[in-house]
Amino acid sequence: MNIVWLASEVVPFAKTGGLADVSGALPEALAERGHQVSVILPWYPQITGKLNLVFDETIDLLGVPFGDKTEWASIHKLHGESRNLTFYFIEYNRFFDRPTLYTWDGAEYADSAQRFIFFSRACMQAILKLRLHPDILHANDWHTALACVYLQSPLYRNDPNFSNCRSILSIHNIGYQGIFPKSNLYWTGLGWEYFHCDCLEFYDQINLLKGGIMTADRVNAVSPTYAREILSPEYGFALDPALRHRAYYGALRGIINGIDIHVWNPAADKNLPACYNAEDLTGKQICRHALQDMFHLPKRDDVPLFTSISRFAVQKGLDVFADALSSLLDENDFQFIVIGSGDKNLENWFRFHAQRHPDKFAVYVGFAKDDVSHLAEAGADFFVMPSRYEPCGLNQMYSMRYGTLPIVRRTGGLADTVLSYNYKNADQATGFVFWDLYPDALAQTIRWAASVRKEHPEDFRQMIHNAMTHDFSWNNTAAQYERMYEDAHR
Repeated sequence: MNIVWLASEVVPFAKTGGLADVSGALPEALAERGHQVSVILPWYPQITGKLNLVFDETIDLLGVPFGDKTEWASIHKLHGESRNLTFYFIEYNRFFDRPTLYTWDGAEYADSAQRFIFFSRACMQAILKLRLHPDILHANDWHTALACVYLQSPLYRNDPNFSNCRSILSIHNIGYQGIFPKSNLYWTGLGWEYFHCDCLEFYDQINLLKGGIMTADRVNAVSPTYAREILSPEYGFALDPALRHRAYYGALRGIINGIDIHVWNPAADKNLPACYNAEDLTGKQICRHALQDMFHLPKRDDVPLFTSISRFAVQKGLDVFADALSSLLDENDFQFIVIGSGDKNLENWFRFHAQRHPDKFAVYVGFAKDDVSHLAEAGADFFVMPSRYEPCGLNQMYSMRYGTLPIVRRTGGLADTVLSYNYKNADQATGFVFWDLYPDALAQTIRWAASVRKEHPEDFRQMIHNAMTHDFSWNNTAAQYERMYEDAHR
């Protein structure tokens, strides 16, 4: 197939979260399976420009209708490592020459609606300019969801370039929807006939993600459990009626993400002081000592070591973790390392724990570079991930790949990827799962995991082997996307 992938961020060019990881890995996996894949993303001079990329071609004078005018952008072409993979960067400095992707000083850019309405329209114009003739137009999250609306509109649906095209919308996190005043419909070039409950209208505003949900040929959530959860008011963020409508007609899917098993490979990871594999864990012990050294914790092998790498946000359940730590640090001989940033109250709470228990708890406030994050995944016994909701999650898969058993709440992709230990299933279990998001529930699960490490070492080692040998490669995921693409054409 000829696939055009639209995303606001793509590894290694720009990243704030999991969308970038997926947009970097899945198109490559599809290309390696023989599909022609074109990835279109914005050109961020202050971010992507630092990579000093050498383009294969630059196409000037891309006309983009915007409001009642035509704006002019450029397209930079870059071939990927696979011969079937090509990246196209839309350069328009008025909207994308920013120091960060989406926010400044904790607030969303005031012109966010205009930025990504423009980008969605620019993607459609770039497809025409490049004569790509896609079979699949794959949009991701609210930033590009408007492309699905455009494909169904008179602006593009009768153009020969789109004659065989079907659209897919992937929802990576339904908590972010692109909700703006309805006056922004002006910038789209679409008429008021698109401002209704079956398209863009949302409580007298426009909702770009909703528009994509209602018009895409198929809607995909990034795990099967999350696809079911978002049908409920608890997890649907007020879009559950629209999603139930699409699910009723068989248009909603859930496909679990994969991970890059070449980047996340403890047997060949240059970020680690020693490599190891499922059959020989000697190097993991060396990584443990290096991690304890890095965070100034005592080099002890007799205590369980827990890590967490996360945004400090309500979604991630870090407030519950912070509360649970009070009793855990007072009552148990454990070591904890927490890495991340976000909510200032949580940052200060974790700093308080580090000052109060310097031999048991350490925190790094900031974005962890690869050497720190990879070592944190490799050197610990357990990885704590108590999310309120988690569309897919990647860190639990990274930690399993490195033989660090995840402790997760049963939600979204965490439920789909971690099989909980129960004393009878050590030959299959890969971690520890709890249900109720309360400090006591999390604390008791952490204590439970520690007790298995101490009292059932054979089960503990077997679980490490299970986790490390589980296949989370993108090849399996790509095959499921292929089936969804084929189904969209039926």
